[in-house]
Amino acid sequence: MATSMWRYGISLWRALDRERLEFFDPFRIAAVIAFRAARHHPPSLATLGRTLEYNAELINKANWANQEALSRYLWDEYEKGWNAWFNTLYHREGETFAEFASRQADVMEGVANFNEEIEKVKSVFGFHLHRPEYKLIEETECFRMYQVLPLKPGVVVRDDVKPMLLVSPYMLGSHILAFLPYEDKSYAHAFANAGVPTYVRIVKDIWETEAVQTMTPEDDCLQTHALCKTLVERHGRKVTLNGTCQGGYICLMNLLSGTYGDVCDTLITNVTPVDGTYSRAITGTPEMHFDFMLSQMPNGNYVANGYLLSFGMRLVAISQETPLIQVINQARLYEKGNLHPGKSTAALFHWLRKDRVHLPPAIAEMSSISFQQPIDAEGVLPVKLFGKPLRIGDLAKLGVRWYQDYALKDTLVTPACAIAGNRFLDGTGVLESVPFPGGHVAILTSPYSERSPVDGRFKGKDGQSYRGPVLFQLEVSAPKKMLAVA
Repeated sequence: MATSMWRYGISLWRALDRERLEFFDPFRIAAVIAFRAARHHPPSLATLGRTLEYNAELINKANWANQEALSRYLWDEYEKGWNAWFNTLYHREGETFAEFASRQADVMEGVANFNEEIEKVKSVFGFHLHRPEYKLIEETECFRMYQVLPLKPGVVVRDDVKPMLLVSPYMLGSHILAFLPYEDKSYAHAFANAGVPTYVRIVKDIWETEAVQTMTPEDDCLQTHALCKTLVERHGRKVTLNGTCQGGYICLMNLLSGTYGDVCDTLITNVTPVDGTYSRAITGTPEMHFDFMLSQMPNGNYVANGYLLSFGMRLVAISQETPLIQVINQARLYEKGNLHPGKSTAALFHWLRKDRVHLPPAIAEMSSISFQQPIDAEGVLPVKLFGKPLRIGDLAKLGVRWYQDYALKDTLVTPACAIAGNRFLDGTGVLESVPFPGGHVAILTSPYSERSPVDGRFKGKDGQSYRGPVLFQLEVSAPKKMLAVA
């Protein structure tokens, strides 16, 4: 028993130390950037006061969350330990106290070595574009476009279905769209395995590509149009743009620019923040000068630091992101999984911790504006393209069908945030808005959920019948049938 207690103590220390480093490394990066930016753009007293107040709120929230999580965990384990003690004392059936102590040590050792699980899952997580299941089709200054081929035996790419181009968020990277493709947990492959001609737009490495470092929303618009044009020439049909989160917002902007009439007539957005001011988690943060998120590259160009932006997202969810809570949550996962947390858990942590990418400053600034300024009374977005206003209602004039899905339990892109622009399309018949159960990435990590399969129909909490985005794409490819079932 003494050995088990020793193993538990050492493992707990290692796990907490790892999580502290994981939390405070980006904190140090943020501090360096902030001190540099403050020299050039000193914050006003009002901004400084709001920042200090926000920091105090975060510390208070983190402390309360730590206390609550720890007390819950200790009570649960206390009950198990007490039962094990009585089993030992009175020679009852069940787990003895020595077995309980050994199991606790095994669980904590697993948590301490969790990084090994994260590394193991790397070979099956995300897009592995060097493999034969992917084909490089086109390349621009900033993007590469790959075809995602079916993994399901016997499935072929259908000629009678519209081509679809997946657009991932710049900040979160593209790999979340192919979460665990060999285990039927991939949003991208859900389309490919249904025979949809599926393509993904991959942003080139910002460290190696100067054009990405200096890219603007206008560059995104022009180069994505070029990719779509290639698909039209390849398939003879207009493209469906399918954007996730920030990627969906960029697709919406591109279509509203009015320059895609020859290449695209359908939009799918997935948990997209159409009006970011409805996201209380983000709008509650202090507004700072844009320089407070920039880092200098070796060639002298500045980029929006991905570690800092990722750290900002962790602060938004501080009640779930403190080092102590992370260790407790991982311990629960190990115990629940009989010392095996599962590939899905490891893959999710791999994405959250390894897929941090820097952003082009102009793209990051556009995204920031969309969370700081609301859509106006006329349905005009707070950002422009080519100096022209972007009006949501113009989707109907442009003849673009919009399938919009959002997550009911999403605390980042709340339902109100996702559907804020819907009122400007009332009565037009071009919008299909679909609520999915779960959180921000549920549809990406569990596309074939029984409650809401992406390739079928399901009943929502409101009692209405909805269809998933894969079924939508298949049916929108047959216009007459589409109108009958929409």
